[in-house]
Amino acid sequence: MRPKIETAKQILKERFGYERFLPGQQTALESVLAGRNTLAVMPTGSGKSLLYQLPALMAEDLTLVISPLIALMKDQVDELRRRRIPATFVNSSLDFEEQRSRLAQCAGGRIKLLYVAPERFRSAAFLSMLERTRVARMAVDEAHCISEWGHDFRPDYRRLKDFLQRIGTPPVTALTATATTRVQRDIVDSLGLDPENVDVHVYGFDRPNLALEVATCATDAAKDEVLRNVLRESTGPGIVYIGTRRGTEKLAGALREIDPSVIAYHAGLDPERRTQAQEAFLTGKARVVVATTAFGMGIDKADVRFVVHYQFPGSVEQYYQEIGRAGRDGLPSRCVLLYSAGDRFLREFFIDLNYPAPEVVETVYDTLWSIPENPILMTYREIAGLCGGGDIKDGHVGAAVRLLDHAGVTRAFSGESKVSVTLPQPASAFIGKIRGPNQRRVLEGLSSFIDLERPGTYDIPFLNLCAGAGLGPEQTRHALNALAAEDHIAYSRPFRGRGIEKLVPSPPPFSELNIDWDRRNKLRQLEEDKLDAMESFIHAGTCRRGAILRYFGERRDFQCGTCDNCRNELPDANAGNLEATSNPELAGAVLLCVKHLRFPVGKGRIGRILRGSRERQIRQWGLDANPMYGTVHEPRQEIRQIVDQLTGLGFLRQEGSPRRPVLALTDLGRETAADMDAHEWSQKALGEPTPAAEAVNPTEPGDPPVDSPAPVPDDPPEPPQSTETPTASPSLGEELDDALDKLLQRILTVDPETAKALLP
Repeated sequence: MRPKIETAKQILKERFGYERFLPGQQTALESVLAGRNTLAVMPTGSGKSLLYQLPALMAEDLTLVISPLIALMKDQVDELRRRRIPATFVNSSLDFEEQRSRLAQCAGGRIKLLYVAPERFRSAAFLSMLERTRVARMAVDEAHCISEWGHDFRPDYRRLKDFLQRIGTPPVTALTATATTRVQRDIVDSLGLDPENVDVHVYGFDRPNLALEVATCATDAAKDEVLRNVLRESTGPGIVYIGTRRGTEKLAGALREIDPSVIAYHAGLDPERRTQAQEAFLTGKARVVVATTAFGMGIDKADVRFVVHYQFPGSVEQYYQEIGRAGRDGLPSRCVLLYSAGDRFLREFFIDLNYPAPEVVETVYDTLWSIPENPILMTYREIAGLCGGGDIKDGHVGAAVRLLDHAGVTRAFSGESKVSVTLPQPASAFIGKIRGPNQRRVLEGLSSFIDLERPGTYDIPFLNLCAGAGLGPEQTRHALNALAAEDHIAYSRPFRGRGIEKLVPSPPPFSELNIDWDRRNKLRQLEEDKLDAMESFIHAGTCRRGAILRYFGERRDFQCGTCDNCRNELPDANAGNLEATSNPELAGAVLLCVKHLRFPVGKGRIGRILRGSRERQIRQWGLDANPMYGTVHEPRQEIRQIVDQLTGLGFLRQEGSPRRPVLALTDLGRETAADMDAHEWSQKALGEPTPAAEAVNPTEPGDPPVDSPAPVPDDPPEPPQSTETPTASPSLGEELDDALDKLLQRILTVDPETAKALLP
């Protein structure tokens, strides 16, 4: 009998036109053909879809493909049909009769691949069809939705394991482009699979043509200078990612001094402008695009020569996805991340927006029911303005409304928006002055709903007006604007926000709403962990490509030879010089503090030692014996910034777990600190010890002994000082740190060896 892999190779050539498998494909495909449950973690462009498409053509029964995006499944089905492969999809874009027809074809064995969204399993008709159909395999595309987005993004992904049993528990092929080892385990568990019976294949994350580097910049002006140099030194197209919409416009304007073709792209642009910007970049009319993360999905431009991150992304997954848009033609490309310590607060701000505190959600809840209209046709920004105080942003409102939707007290308004048109005079008085065919077509569309010879104000369903005029929404808006500009008509624009429908007339007390705050806190913690991992990558002194391969679990030992760390080129031209920091005296104090530590700690606790903290754990663990204890007056935020600068300049490095990194001296740091005397340095550079330090008795009778404490993880970040920067609650940070310290102390007292195994 012919081996299955040989048959797959023949189909690959005859149906798909490829002579051979891409690296990593064949090994994963052999697991699938052997009937094994398979998890494939491979980047975009590595041919993951063939891992279920080829076996589907070799099987007699149906292959069911779970895909989260309607546009994505349509594109894949269109491509398969072009290759004469019997495939179809069923989703909400089809009417009921068409859905039933396609399901009947599947039940009749005329379809090999059926693409559905996970929500389709709610349909009784669909489940009935599945019970009459033999399913050879279930393929779960974008499987990271189960773990990373879970209930917030696609709740029904979590229910797939229940439906697997209902359709006879066929083998599963789960596919994703980004999944850490932690997420891989969660995918397997969430699908209800036995880890011992799942083959995990991770391949393709090494991009040898990408040169990765991090440039430490103390200010935005320094970032701008590095960025200008990148543009001058690069000859091909490039993408610059920045965190805010306002930032895209400002930075694009500044870069036009170097290249007039630079364009801005963000989600706040209207669809037509976004399309124009995207087309300008894809066709080469614009060499550089400055964009938020809204730019990238569906972008397939092979010759992008550089990707610059103006602020660091919120996760290694996002970073890898975005730098992956460079060098798809295999030619050398440059990926530069511009880092400053303050950037973290932008990321924390986004986390705060997505996971608002209960009191914020309650304020939004009360505000919604204080508005008499139902449905509420107001934008989130308008609702935020009614919440009072100015601390609640439109992003908070959006996140709060999603929670209230899940709690069953609100839902998105599904009614059609209307446009209000006022005719100040009969149309016959101005019809001869109309310019442009689209304006005439809009008038023709209006005539289907109103008498154009009778002045007055009329409310008209906007989409119906578009259909009557035979124009798209943007064309219709432009034509209405033109008619209004000539004073032929007056009109109020149709509501373009997300309408909210209140489902209960008298809202229950907020405390009784069905909101799982524990789960929300876990999801928030997951985002914070990803942020910590991203910062660990930034500060790592090892090979950057190797760090990415380790993060995704592909390889452990790797040296690329091309990243900034492998080239031994520190990102700052003043590397090795304490005078390059913003506060050389404080920088020296930090180095001496780290030098004299009994065991490693994080940068937050470094600040507490230097400032002479009265914390009980500081005394219990003997950290108050450090010669630099209580010698610093500067705020902890400034100490954090100095720690980051010392890391970027090569004096310090981060060790331990990415979630809870601790600090250590590099060879350069040890050499520098060796020539420094702690007493002389503190007296000469920093002045007398702070009153807080003088008041603290370093030892007190009855303090329990400390038996070789494990490295102490970092504490939660402090809020920034500027009122213009998003802030977090300092009291919450203190409470979390105190709770963590108590737990650490308990572990250390009861079982030091267990503590060493558990903690970084």
